[in-house]
Amino acid sequence: MAINRAAMKALPIQGYLDYKGIDYTTEHNRVRLVDHDSCVINTDKNVFFWNSKQLSGDLGDFIAAYEEVTPKEAWVRWSEYGRHYNGQDAADKAKYETPATTDNYQFNWQRWCTAQTTNNSENYLVNERGFDATFVQRLANADFIKQGKPRQDRQTKEWQKPAILFPWHDENDQVVGLDQQGTEINFEKYGKRGTQKKVAAGSDTRYGYNFRTGNGADQLIVFESPIDALSYAQMHFTEPQNKNTTFLSLSGTDHQKVLSQLDRMKQLNGHLPKQLVLATDNDLAGFKAAAPFDMLQFEGMTNIRQIPTQGKDWNDQLKAHDLAIKTLTMAENQQQLAALETFTQQAKPAAKAPATDDKQVAQPQRKTREQRRDDRKGKSRERNEEIIKDALTRVQNYQNDPKEVQNYLDFVAQGQNYSPRNTLLIYGQRQDATIVMGYKQFAERGIQVNKGEKGMKIYGAPKNLQSIVTPEGDRVYWRDATAEQRQQAKAGDLETRTVKHYPIETVFDVKQTNAKLDDLPKLLPNRPVNLATDQSSEHLETVYQTLKKYAQDEQHARVVDQDQGAIKFLADHKPMTSHGVAKGATVINQQKPDEPTIILRPDLPVTDRIATLAHEMGHTALHQQSDDKIPNGVQELQAEMTSYVVLKNVGVEPGDISEKYMSD
Repeated sequence: MAINRAAMKALPIQGYLDYKGIDYTTEHNRVRLVDHDSCVINTDKNVFFWNSKQLSGDLGDFIAAYEEVTPKEAWVRWSEYGRHYNGQDAADKAKYETPATTDNYQFNWQRWCTAQTTNNSENYLVNERGFDATFVQRLANADFIKQGKPRQDRQTKEWQKPAILFPWHDENDQVVGLDQQGTEINFEKYGKRGTQKKVAAGSDTRYGYNFRTGNGADQLIVFESPIDALSYAQMHFTEPQNKNTTFLSLSGTDHQKVLSQLDRMKQLNGHLPKQLVLATDNDLAGFKAAAPFDMLQFEGMTNIRQIPTQGKDWNDQLKAHDLAIKTLTMAENQQQLAALETFTQQAKPAAKAPATDDKQVAQPQRKTREQRRDDRKGKSRERNEEIIKDALTRVQNYQNDPKEVQNYLDFVAQGQNYSPRNTLLIYGQRQDATIVMGYKQFAERGIQVNKGEKGMKIYGAPKNLQSIVTPEGDRVYWRDATAEQRQQAKAGDLETRTVKHYPIETVFDVKQTNAKLDDLPKLLPNRPVNLATDQSSEHLETVYQTLKKYAQDEQHARVVDQDQGAIKFLADHKPMTSHGVAKGATVINQQKPDEPTIILRPDLPVTDRIATLAHEMGHTALHQQSDDKIPNGVQELQAEMTSYVVLKNVGVEPGDISEKYMSD
């Protein structure tokens, strides 16, 4: 019987928790395990995230991770639960169904109820966490900590002490999220941590709790929690006025937050910080969180790893009254990570092997998850490359059909913000495309791609991939290299090479979304002049002057359009046509080939001036460096195609002359 994998993946993880009697707490659209509070289930998406172990996935993955069994045994237990769940009545199933929502919940700082005092929070930080009272008072006065209000536990109905709130500030000093640190100590309920800790629902995940000393531009130090960041700051930044450092809490181990923060710092300061310090915890999760930055190296910035010498995190170090710091290179971080992973794997209890008998045939070893993932990636890229190849072949077949060429130029004139190659790819896959964006770009504008739509494949921005050449001549990508190979490469003992990799990305046309007519203004380019609807002389002159300025500033061309001697010059140097003296010409000075001169007849009406200037700008862009291999006729065709696209883009019909030119 065929296995319905979609139905299996739809089985609710929360339902399995109830089925197995696993305790959890509920937080908005998430449930959190009591015995492992870093393990969170998103009930909307029906997936789990185990932050401390950096694991995630569906119910089958959860069973394998939580119950520490093989994937095969996890499947057996998954199937058993499926039979139980399907045997329940509709009322029992209803409580696990995700309610339909129209908008994603967004964090709103104004809706948070905060206390007028921070006394409870200050007492907790001083008495339980070992902070200096004066340091804590300064934090409260500067609003780096706030205090919530007492709340009633939904399950026990007991009133709990108010939590400490650590607000996340963006670059405009707006609060876009926060961490909640409970002050009620209960090891039975909250496990070894003893207190509740969570991120407020709807918080902007690009940010985290952050603060800075000086202008914050020279150094970025990254921690797993606000308490760790503040512990480090109290120990090592007693005189912060001479240090320009930014502190960032990840509220977990998501390295994407670090990249977002680096991007903001570059935009704000004009450069990346000189040093990135990965000060995550001294445990397996902390070393894993720092690991990506062994490969993610940026010019002008040094990456280092720092860990506490006392305990697991920086608050342990603070309470031990020890100021020591252990600094590691990123290569040493990788070595310790490998050792920790080996130790953890050896320390795990062996999964119960299925019973076998002598008559059974040995089965080939199951591929690892990483191997299966790599296989899927390879097959996916092969399929995508085949789509791209078909699209390019289709477009190449159009080049001998003048009408198809004109249709393509009409498509280009829409002003898609893509490279020539990607514009060809989009046209080859969907000729009626008008406004093309990625899924995320549409989502950022409040527009959703319709379910089941098939996207178009294009090439993304290039990425530099570094590889190591082994003594045998094999090439190993940096991400796949061993710690020893990376160390040898950094020391110069092994050759390294860098290649550009163009990832294949998926984009959609606006007709594949739920966009309405009212959404179009925020999707279309902001054009102050639209000649398709208004061809007043004032607007036509504005378009001409805009093109002229572009030719002067970007193409370094001198535009001569008011010289009465131009008519005689054109009559002497350009062949007569059926329309009389040529309207314009591009003159290249052999002494200064990078500074061409565009000459236009001064008696041209403004529409002809626009068309002729666009034509000559095509020559300037394509033929400035003289190339005898391109026949004059081809050069003129290329320039006329350029003019056609420019005119179409600003809303002027090119007329019969351009179309006849391209047909001939």
